[in-house]
Amino acid sequence: MDFQYYPTGAYTTALLWHQFQRPIVHVCDPSAGKGALFRHAENGFEELPEGTEVPWFDPSLEERFDRRRWSYDQRDKYKSSSRKKSAVEIDIKHHASLRELGVTVLGHDFLEVQSLASVTQVIMNPPFNQGAEHVLHAWDLVYDAEISACINAQTIKNPYTRERKRLVELIEKHGSVSFHQDQFVDDVERKTDVEVAIVYLNKVPEAFADVDNILKRLKVGDNLSRHEFDPHICKTLALPANFIENTYYHFSAAIEAARQSSEFEAIFEHASDKLGVTLDEMQSKGVGSDFRPDPIDIRKKAMELFSKRYEDLKRKAWAQIIRSTLLTDKLSNHARRKLEADAETIYALEFSISNVHGFLAGMIQSMGSIYTDMVLGLFDTIIERSSDNVVFYRSWKSNQKHKVGMRIRKKRFIIPRFNTWSSGALQYECEQFLGDIDKVFGYLNGISGDYFGLRQSFRKNNVNTSERFTSEFFEYRYYKGSGTLHFFPKSDEVVDRRCCTNTGHGCGRLGR
Repeated sequence: MDFQYYPTGAYTTALLWHQFQRPIVHVCDPSAGKGALFRHAENGFEELPEGTEVPWFDPSLEERFDRRRWSYDQRDKYKSSSRKKSAVEIDIKHHASLRELGVTVLGHDFLEVQSLASVTQVIMNPPFNQGAEHVLHAWDLVYDAEISACINAQTIKNPYTRERKRLVELIEKHGSVSFHQDQFVDDVERKTDVEVAIVYLNKVPEAFADVDNILKRLKVGDNLSRHEFDPHICKTLALPANFIENTYYHFSAAIEAARQSSEFEAIFEHASDKLGVTLDEMQSKGVGSDFRPDPIDIRKKAMELFSKRYEDLKRKAWAQIIRSTLLTDKLSNHARRKLEADAETIYALEFSISNVHGFLAGMIQSMGSIYTDMVLGLFDTIIERSSDNVVFYRSWKSNQKHKVGMRIRKKRFIIPRFNTWSSGALQYECEQFLGDIDKVFGYLNGISGDYFGLRQSFRKNNVNTSERFTSEFFEYRYYKGSGTLHFFPKSDEVVDRRCCTNTGHGCGRLGR
């Protein structure tokens, strides 16, 4: 598949970075490839030949020493290690290169990404045959940000499609464009003689377009509302039936509320500071009524508030997926904990319906190896609880150290340290353990849905009576006084499907 992969050269990269006029906080490359736009900047554009007219060079500097020093200083300003870097890249084999540069990979297909709300700069060299679509998509996704893009010059010079016309209008209202020849001819991985356009767009939230006007609209006097909130605003929203869409719906609603809240909180702080401080603060600080706190940058403050809230909401949304029954009903307790240990990597992904479906699809594709680990883990747990649960079908007992030639007893095995409450209800960890047994044996017997396993049987019966009860694959008896649970497989085949007959943590066969 041709992903239109044309890595950007050092000079074009310098042109793109030089477009940015604000402090660089969180920069995203939505068509990152191997990360050329980040790599050139981190290297200080050192690939540029000596004497190259770099975009930021000031011709008024005459002395060679001053010219060189000033040029290097300008190069170094793009090498900030504190800058947050993220990317989208459709070709998965490039993801390792991006992570080596400290870049967080948000997703695969940029046109399916649904938010870049916390990004302050977008730098991009999108596929030339989709330049307008990618730049417009970036414009729609960002909140308060700059966009610097390298696209085919014909996209601007020949605006015959609706997307191209809209892009030209955006440039006229919110940015600029310059045209350049021979940007993909020398010192690039793949060459093409196409003319390019360097597009710059500056998106400012409408709420900040005229802050003074917003403040002027506030009434003088008692501004406390005399009415209750609009009941339509407070009305509970009807929930979609689908869990993923439902979660994304609430996430989107919370994001929009966070955006507006951040804007008005910043405006509030700005207006409040103009009032000065309270009498108590004047007395404690030894200042007069003319004292005013240092003025805040409203846009910067709002962006800081919103970025923090956005990341928090994204973590909450992903947590709903990670702990959802879509996964917890399939994974063992150990497997779930292992997944949760990698949560930070998952949190870095954009929360979108396509990413959630992709994540769950990846989990389903990995279920074979996950269940193999679950089977081995259950075997280890049973033999670690009591060595009497194991028989050796080879004669040397030293095999116990290496777990070679071992299988679970077919007639009965015992789990000690098993606790219930006085009512007979399971304590949490014990219930999770029984749930793991149910999941493993359900998997080994081809049962994908719910069935009458050990956990259901425990909930149905008062096991504290020490009677012998039954479930799908086992009969069992619980002795409360000694805290032991005795399992009686209903057939030899039940255990044969479970036995592991190779060394260590490898499974030679899960015998049938």
